[in-house]
Amino acid sequence: MPQKTGAIPIVGCVRFSVLTEDYYAERFGTVERIAEHIFAPERLELRFKLFETLCLPAMTQQTDLGFRCVILTSTLLPADARARLDALIAPHPHLSIYAAPPQKHYPLTRAAYFSALPEGAKRWIFFRIDDDDAVSLDYIERLRRIADCLDGLHPNEQFAIAFNHGFYLELSEDESENSLIDGSERNPLSVGVALLSGGDDERSPYRYNHRMLATRYNLYSDMSATVFLRSVHRDNKSDPKKLGPADTMKRREVDRQVRERFGLDPDKLRAL
Repeated sequence: MPQKTGAIPIVGCVRFSVLTEDYYAERFGTVERIAEHIFAPERLELRFKLFETLCLPAMTQQTDLGFRCVILTSTLLPADARARLDALIAPHPHLSIYAAPPQKHYPLTRAAYFSALPEGAKRWIFFRIDDDDAVSLDYIERLRRIADCLDGLHPNEQFAIAFNHGFYLELSEDESENSLIDGSERNPLSVGVALLSGGDDERSPYRYNHRMLATRYNLYSDMSATVFLRSVHRDNKSDPKKLGPADTMKRREVDRQVRERFGLDPDKLRAL
């Protein structure tokens, strides 16, 4: 489905084992050592498993498919992994791959967004989602509705839009069942956070720490429905923290919402 005529274009960015000069540099130092880590076969298999289970279905089963999403990866991604990624993306015309050689992280994300932005766009909505997370199937529909309302009230202003109610999938390190619980964040979460912008402002949602977006932009936070599903596991780069109420829903309600809002099987997620 193409972008709707006259609508503000929506473009997402998913980083998939993208190799940069500075992202992970605090842990590994050199690009060569970073590459050893992010291209390790065991790690790539985990990333593919989470991408295929969570992120890809979320991006391909939206109620509104009038958006574009760029998978940002590296030109140095191993050939077998690149072929697998190409095969996953090929059936979906609104998805594309942007592969780049190692350089600074932020300019890469910005270039990925603008690679999919329609020519001549005056306003746009950029969102971010990681390869190991999911959003609800009505995410784009909700994002478009919120952005249209904000743009109508304050034309030409920049807004960050966050979705702070959802679920955490915590992968067990042993044979026990994974944890799947609800959570409500008091600060913007990275999953699905978006930026309504345009004109000369070429910033992307990766420009600032997502937790600090309210110090940089007017911020609209949607708490009215469960929209994010974040996975927590051994390969998270950041130290995941729940900054707000969590585990307030009964298991039966968690299961119902995960099925209905995300199109996912909660039992399979707990066994992942």
